Amino acid sequence: MEVKSLNKKSEFSRVRKYGKRNNSNFVTLITLNNKIDDFRLGFQISTKVGNAVFRNRIRRQIKHILFDLFEKYGKDSSKKGLWILVSVNPKIEKFDFSEYKSFLEQIDL
Repeated sequence: MEVKSLNKKSEFSRVRKYGKRNNSNFVTLITLNNKIDDFRLGFQISTKVGNAVFRNRIRRQIKHILFDLFEKYGKDSSKKGLWILVSVNPKIEKFDFSEYKSFLEQIDL
C-alpha cells in the first residue's frame, strides 16, 4: 500500500472543510473518506512545538501509528480511500509517546 502526502493547499482546505474532526489535548486529526482509492497524509506542525529535531521525531512517531491504521482500513473492501490531516498542538511536549499512541489507535475511521 502506498501512502502519499497531502501537498496542495486545495487538498488541505478540502480535508478541513469536509472532514471529520477528532480532538485531543495534543493532536487534532481530521479524516476524509474518498471514493478514489488512495491514502494521503498531511501534517501541520508549528515551530512553537519545538526545534526541528523534536518536530521530526513527532512526525515519524505519528506516521508509524497511522500506517498501521491505513493497513487495517485498506483491508476492508467496502472502504476506498482516506485522507488524514494531523495538526499538532504545542502541548504535545508534555505527553509521552504511549499516551498519544493510545489516542490515535482508538480513532474510528
